[in-house]
Amino acid sequence: MFQSRIFKQIFFSYILIIAVSMCAYAAFLVYQSRQIARTQTERENELLLRAAADIVDDRIEAAQDIVRELKYSTVMRDLYMSARLSSALDTYSDYAVQEELRSLYSAHAAHLYGFTVFLDGNERAYSAGGVVHLDAPFEMPEETWPFIRCGSIADTFHFKNNKRYFYNKQGLLYCDGYTWQRGVDVGVICVFIDPEETGRALERVLGDAYGVRAVNGDGVLYAVGKTNGQIALTRASAVCDGLNYELYGEAPVLFGTDYFLFGMLLLLGLISIFLIWLAFWQSKRYYKPIGMLGDMVSRDSDAEHPEAKNDEMDGIIRGIENLIGEKNRYHEKMLTIGPYAGAGMLQAIVADGTGGEKLSILTDEDFLDLRHLYYVVAVVNFAYEESRAADERLRGRLDAVLRQASEAWSSEERHIVWYFRDVYNAYLIVNDDEPELSEDLFFGLHRQIAAAAAPERMMVSMGVDRPREDIMELKTACVRAMSALDGVLRDGRGEIFFAEEQTQTRVEHYFPAGFREQLRGCLERRDRDGVHALLFDIYKKNLDLDAPAEVYRALLDEFYPAMLKTVRETAGLAAVHLNIRRTEGLMTLQEIFDYYDAALMSVIDLLIDSEKSRDETDRVDDEILQYVDDHFCDQDISLQLLSDRFRVSNKYLLLLFKQRHGTTYLQYLQNKRIARAAEMIREGGRSLAEIGEMVGYPNQLTFRRNFKAVMGVTPSEFREP
Repeated sequence: MFQSRIFKQIFFSYILIIAVSMCAYAAFLVYQSRQIARTQTERENELLLRAAADIVDDRIEAAQDIVRELKYSTVMRDLYMSARLSSALDTYSDYAVQEELRSLYSAHAAHLYGFTVFLDGNERAYSAGGVVHLDAPFEMPEETWPFIRCGSIADTFHFKNNKRYFYNKQGLLYCDGYTWQRGVDVGVICVFIDPEETGRALERVLGDAYGVRAVNGDGVLYAVGKTNGQIALTRASAVCDGLNYELYGEAPVLFGTDYFLFGMLLLLGLISIFLIWLAFWQSKRYYKPIGMLGDMVSRDSDAEHPEAKNDEMDGIIRGIENLIGEKNRYHEKMLTIGPYAGAGMLQAIVADGTGGEKLSILTDEDFLDLRHLYYVVAVVNFAYEESRAADERLRGRLDAVLRQASEAWSSEERHIVWYFRDVYNAYLIVNDDEPELSEDLFFGLHRQIAAAAAPERMMVSMGVDRPREDIMELKTACVRAMSALDGVLRDGRGEIFFAEEQTQTRVEHYFPAGFREQLRGCLERRDRDGVHALLFDIYKKNLDLDAPAEVYRALLDEFYPAMLKTVRETAGLAAVHLNIRRTEGLMTLQEIFDYYDAALMSVIDLLIDSEKSRDETDRVDDEILQYVDDHFCDQDISLQLLSDRFRVSNKYLLLLFKQRHGTTYLQYLQNKRIARAAEMIREGGRSLAEIGEMVGYPNQLTFRRNFKAVMGVTPSEFREP
């Protein structure tokens, strides 16, 4: 067998297909594995940089909070006025200043090293640790506020001969101007971010393989870890304009330890070995008829044409030529080969040599029996009466039905064979000596097949092509038979349709001009009956046309995109998960419109569910706002309490108060508390300390500051007549 050049060509053709397929799939697996690894690395880098950026941003935001608190601090304003007037603070005011600074520092001591307030023209600087005496009055530098840079306070503001360790310590400085009553800058607030604590926090997040740098217009501000590699990712600061973070890391490994990939490649190798064995078996099977044919003609052809020994296929061809010239003893065999020789089929098989699909024809006894002059192709369609799919097990039962019908209607002059296109359709080929086959034959076949399939609760439809003579028109005949089945669109299932009966008369289908407007109105009103009536009107008027199938195909080509576009415009984002597919396959016009009607009912259900969801969201929002209005005086009320109670995020709460009241949560809470405090002061009978505690301010300093920020005067001044 391996001595045959034809067998080698068949076998190695299979090997080539297997090799190309397996290599392509292996390349696909490697590519997908690489893409997944790259995506995971990018995601990990993004999360890593976000965590590192949040660490630095938290410290900068803490510095911004200190600056903001000091700018609006009443005691700091008193301090500035006393410094401006060169008058000493009284004992209470001096205590209030130190208490204010220590309170701010203690709230952020975990992340910040310290802060200092410099007043223009003043020789004293104020910090949480006490008052610092400068060598000379402080002069406002020419800077654009705020700014952040790396260095020390002494270098930034050019302090000379200053021995204070805090001023000479190197680190990140956040500086902003201190303004007087929202006017010009009259001082500088300088916050020193603890570099050691920040570095330790970043090292815990980054580990040993990564590094991060903070960069602004002045250059590199801060760097931690390995920053000599390539930039893996860049991210802008969320709290400081112009500040960017760069993540450094090593390039991702092209092939890591991917056990799944190795396992798949091993499985691919095993499958390849199995396919090679299968290719050998298939090659042996398809070569068998060629080998038998070669054995049958080899002796005579070798004797008459010795030069053909070197070309196996040429020897077979010459052997066939000898068979054609033989007398009666080969005549019966040539009845089988003759139709293919006349149609050019055998020459095509011999010329290609390795075509498995063509060689299989030689082993198909039913197909070889199509020896009569004329044939007709019919397509038998099986469909369940109920909405359920066919399965492969059904094919065996239907095969027995077709075999029984073919045997019943076959004769010496007529032969019937069949081939399953899929589990729903089968080709019937009727081969006869007569050019005009009676329609009664196909009506009889249809009745017998339908009766046999009735226990399976199936409807049988049949499309029939016209009689043909040329075997090369077999494909065209199959297509025409399938086209004849389009009559199901108009007349429904369970009938027989002949290709000759299809009229060529030009008829325009009916489609209402205002269809989209009518459908949109029904969807917006949730009018189910209106949708039913609209679709039934289109279905009924087109069915009354009694038009060819092409007319109904044109109707569906216009109906589907108009309906889908209207649904998407009306439902918006609610229609994202809807899957209204275009109908395919053999369906009646009624089945098609029933499907679209059910799909539009689903759209209305989705719109109703979306409205209920929005109503539920509004109800929860109202409950949150009402709870704040009822408990705004509680000292424990906070965003976290509301978040835990109503199962929403802090960000959602901030947006809710911004949308409903046009202000922040804290400002809204403060306004409500101060308004209540003002009412209680007017009523009289309680001390200011009692009122402050009752409205949620146990700290009198905070109560006085917030009251003045809202009302413009202190509680004591408000009480005075």
